[in-house]
Amino acid sequence: MSPSTHQGVGAVVVTFNPDLPRLNQVVASLSPQVSRIVVVDNGSTSAHEVRTLTKGFDAVEFLGLGENRGIAAALNEGVRRVLLNEPAWVLTMDQDTVVDPDGIESILTRFDDLDVAVRDEVGILAMRAHPQPSSIWITRYANRLLELGELGSFTERRGVITSGNLIRADVARSTHFNDSLFIDQVDYDFCYAVRRRGRRVLLDRRISMDHILGERFNDTTRRHPYENAQRTYYIIRNSTYLVVRRRLPLRFYFAQLVVHCGSFVSMNGARSVALGGAVVVRGVLDGVLARLGRREYAFLARGRR
Repeated sequence: MSPSTHQGVGAVVVTFNPDLPRLNQVVASLSPQVSRIVVVDNGSTSAHEVRTLTKGFDAVEFLGLGENRGIAAALNEGVRRVLLNEPAWVLTMDQDTVVDPDGIESILTRFDDLDVAVRDEVGILAMRAHPQPSSIWITRYANRLLELGELGSFTERRGVITSGNLIRADVARSTHFNDSLFIDQVDYDFCYAVRRRGRRVLLDRRISMDHILGERFNDTTRRHPYENAQRTYYIIRNSTYLVVRRRLPLRFYFAQLVVHCGSFVSMNGARSVALGGAVVVRGVLDGVLARLGRREYAFLARGRR
């Protein structure tokens, strides 16, 4: 790896009750590619073990929040720490995303191939994960709704997931993750804020990381993502909040509702339709009324975890 790449990137990894062997792989994949890693723990029951794991690597800092403050708050804390070293880019990562060897240098090399006028407009460079194909047409349709066009080796997007994002340092200083959303749709809201400032969001068309988006399950004919009732509530609530404020495309919003509600019922069976309906009603109501933050209604504990 070139010295400029190593010194120009600092990484933030957010953890919450992580699979420790997988987290070790995550940090090991990043360590040779970045100058510094800040692991921000969101009140894990295994926080001590996470701290111990980080001590096995050079230039890795552990930051324990002591409680689950949500993905956005953890990202904001980590980004602030990383920016103290004045990197050119801040890489945001989930606890289960493993970057390919030289993945960071590779994407930055392709970025350098873009026209200088385009490079100056870029706020986020997103790494692409190994494909997780879905046989559900509406999932593919929802993904296409976020595409804006091709630019060299990249696809310009309305939004990308947070894990694997290289955020320009000046953007990271001026644009913050919305911690009132707590967990879901934080990524799309951040991308909206970046694009509103006149910056582009580019997704690499080449694969450079291994990431699992939510839980996934297979049945006889389908393979699609699944989230439990609590996470489905956050997705619906936050998506509603964003779409009402015109930060999320309306068609993408409805596609998400169909995908996540459908997979919830598929996983939990026909008897879960009433529970799924209650999740939708509560999520939409709280989203419209901007009842945000961490909310854990008792009925959301029902259903398959």
